[in-house]
Amino acid sequence: MLAWALTAGLLALAPPGEAPRGNTVLTQDRGVILGVAAVPRASILIGDGRRVIQPAGFGAELQFRAYALHLGRLRFGGEAHLGHTRVLERREVPHDDGNTIVPVTRYAALDHTDFSAGPSVQIALGPVLLEGGAVVGLGVSNLVRPFGPFAPIDEEQVSDVTAMLRGGGQLAIPIRNDQGLVIGVHATRFFSRVQVVADPDPAMPDAEPDANPFDLVLEVGVGYQMWIGGSRLRRGRGTR
Repeated sequence: MLAWALTAGLLALAPPGEAPRGNTVLTQDRGVILGVAAVPRASILIGDGRRVIQPAGFGAELQFRAYALHLGRLRFGGEAHLGHTRVLERREVPHDDGNTIVPVTRYAALDHTDFSAGPSVQIALGPVLLEGGAVVGLGVSNLVRPFGPFAPIDEEQVSDVTAMLRGGGQLAIPIRNDQGLVIGVHATRFFSRVQVVADPDPAMPDAEPDANPFDLVLEVGVGYQMWIGGSRLRRGRGTR
């Protein structure tokens, strides 16, 4: 904690320099800084969900950030996220075609759609930016698991709408003219109370539910980000 406080103090006292390669977001010390990012996600279920379906998934999100309070290289503001994560698992289910029992390929799916917003902080560290925050919002979750060859009669369908909490950080790398890459890691907790049987056995249809499929998700993302600074906004208004 002491090291973090000393680092923050030095950053706050450091004077801004010239914008390298047209990246004014690295040196701006007043006005509003807006950021928009499109980020593909690689997700890993780290809660009960991994007992219900294989843990690796994919998705994407849009991120929106605005910073208006400057303290040297520290900027304070807010962020909002709109994202979707999906996990698929290939499964073979038996099908009696009248002559023999043959396997049929179907897919189990678990997905989350999330809408969230909250406070955020940004730190300009030389040629890069560190961004972090904690957001709250709404999650819409669905689970489909096939038990037979025909949809939707031979499958389990469960859904829930709950509050969610998401936190994490990312490294933003401006490349040229306030456009660049962002690399981040976030964890999301869905406050769902839905329970299902983790590993259903057709011979035990009345088994007691023992797993929460909508629980914890870890996300790693790499995407494109652009920034619009306060000075650029003022120039845009002046040309009208």
